[in-house]
Amino acid sequence: MAIKFKHIDTGEVETTEWFFFNQFMNARIDRGEDSNSGYDPILEVGRGQAWLESHWQETKANDMKYDEDVNQYITLVLAELVNPKSLALANKYLVNLKSDAGQVATDLEERSKKYFVYKVNADFLLLNLGLFNPDTNLLGTAYFDKGESYYFSAASSLKAIMGGRSGQSDVLEKLSLKFGKYVEILRHMKNSADNYLSFHFKFQKIEMKQMEATLTQAVQKRKSS
Repeated sequence: MAIKFKHIDTGEVETTEWFFFNQFMNARIDRGEDSNSGYDPILEVGRGQAWLESHWQETKANDMKYDEDVNQYITLVLAELVNPKSLALANKYLVNLKSDAGQVATDLEERSKKYFVYKVNADFLLLNLGLFNPDTNLLGTAYFDKGESYYFSAASSLKAIMGGRSGQSDVLEKLSLKFGKYVEILRHMKNSADNYLSFHFKFQKIEMKQMEATLTQAVQKRKSS
């Protein structure tokens, strides 16, 4: 279910999915890494399941050109940040940056849980290195190999569960192969965004008071209606 929010400055209502999709795609375009630049859309007529199967190696090695599925995946991961239920479930399996999620997965018997451990920690590394770490722009390629490994292990675990490839495992493999590039896109997204998406931005006291006053008026209006 899409979560809606209202921009405080304009009053415009938007879904989290659409908001993050626009932010991520604009960052890709700014960096000259937009999807399918000079390529035909992968889902056009004549490119069904048979085409995907026969061209899978080509698709994986295309240097991020066939990326609609990855764009959608990262958008949904970003949108889940505002879903308390999802965060509570993910936090159960998260390890810190310097720990190894593989040690947690080794102790789990169920394949589905192994998959979830690797996926959750891969997603965490992607967002942490790209957006949330206070030293995001100073880390360089640190932990990139760990992110690649987690996504590869998540894809392998999922293929073991499904008995072969699936759309989701394909996405996870792409993220594994180009992990560093997607981190760099998120870093660009963070650095070029307006204040409402600048995660290192600090509100001034007067702005906080204005926000508190706006929220108080909105609550009082809702109670009286």
